[in-house]
Amino acid sequence: MTTPAPDAQVVFVGYNAAYLRAIDASVPSGSVVVIEEPDIIRKRELSDAAARFDCLDRIVPASYQQSTGALDLAAELTAVRPVAAVVPGLEYAVPATAALAEKLGLPGATEAAAQALRDKVRLREVTGAAGVRNPRWREVFGPEDILDFAGDGPVVVKPANRQASVGVQLLDSVDAASAARAWERTSSAAEYEQVPDRELAWRFLAEERLQGPEFSVEALVRQGEIIFQNVTAKTVIPGPYPVELGHLLPAPLDEDTQHAFGAAMRALVDATGYRTGILHAEWILTDSGPTLVECAGRCPGDYLIDLNDLAYGTRIRLTLIDLLAGRPVTLPRSAEQTSAIRFLAAGPGTVTEVSGVAEAQELPGVRVVEVDVAAGDEVRPWASSWDRAGHVIATGPDADTTLRRVLDADAAVRITTE
Repeated sequence: MTTPAPDAQVVFVGYNAAYLRAIDASVPSGSVVVIEEPDIIRKRELSDAAARFDCLDRIVPASYQQSTGALDLAAELTAVRPVAAVVPGLEYAVPATAALAEKLGLPGATEAAAQALRDKVRLREVTGAAGVRNPRWREVFGPEDILDFAGDGPVVVKPANRQASVGVQLLDSVDAASAARAWERTSSAAEYEQVPDRELAWRFLAEERLQGPEFSVEALVRQGEIIFQNVTAKTVIPGPYPVELGHLLPAPLDEDTQHAFGAAMRALVDATGYRTGILHAEWILTDSGPTLVECAGRCPGDYLIDLNDLAYGTRIRLTLIDLLAGRPVTLPRSAEQTSAIRFLAAGPGTVTEVSGVAEAQELPGVRVVEVDVAAGDEVRPWASSWDRAGHVIATGPDADTTLRRVLDADAAVRITTE
């Protein structure tokens, strides 16, 4: 694996602290530039972010969410020193990243693929036309459309171009009242720190609610060819908001199912015209085979990159930079062990006590115990990934052992609320 030359820079579109932290000691000092929305710099207090990471030279303010403003920086960036790679730091940065990479003549997703990955309406259109298995779906513009699409059956209502399960709802049955509530909650979903203050355009879908276990596939792609792939088994909380509770990887699957996911991913890459970068595709395994839920063209959240690195002995964030710089990479074909995460939950209310952290850290195979709340903090019911209270990560020699270890660690941490 190589790293950026000292006289070249890596441009991230979107500030991602976890990514910068992971590569900080492995890339040259001051070799990273981040493009971020001015409003987000203010909201997230990022004006001094360059002092937090040795690798980070500066943050450049520019519009990129549903905007071509970042493209205007191409000449300015290359005037300072050559750009080795353009990396998507966040979900909302995927189209701008692809467009900037194309303008600079660097490997990337391609603009057309990036636009499909950022808009589930477009993704459904292009993948369905290419034969990728999709649920029945319809773009919706109000509660009447939801009711008309669903009848009285189960349905998923969600934004077509948001992130982190924000605004996604599962309805077991639909009538006029429930359709109106679903539309209100979905269309009014907000992410204050994640989006600029200017008005953005959101689209919405109603989809057939599929039955079956949920999986994700993380894949590295070079010039349209999948060169690394992992299947992750997902656990989702019951109820109207499908927030992920945990992940286990590699998923314990038989050979035929592994091949089915491989074929589905190849068809997805071909359908979107995706060229180079990373994909995080979510699927439900139905009786007919893997059916596409959605797909992102950036590093997945939920610590899935860390879980892959633990299982395969990789450093995927650095590998992605190499791929996007057109450098050769070497990746393992199989995992060395299994890894799992469980997200910590607590009853809604005010936190009065957090205990059991030290005990959880001492359990066999436990790698990480991180609690994001403290006494006095408010805990909300889970409506999106932002509402979780922390996480534990464990590894082991096989799926059963690893799952038992991560559940033991989860049980050891107690978050008391009132």
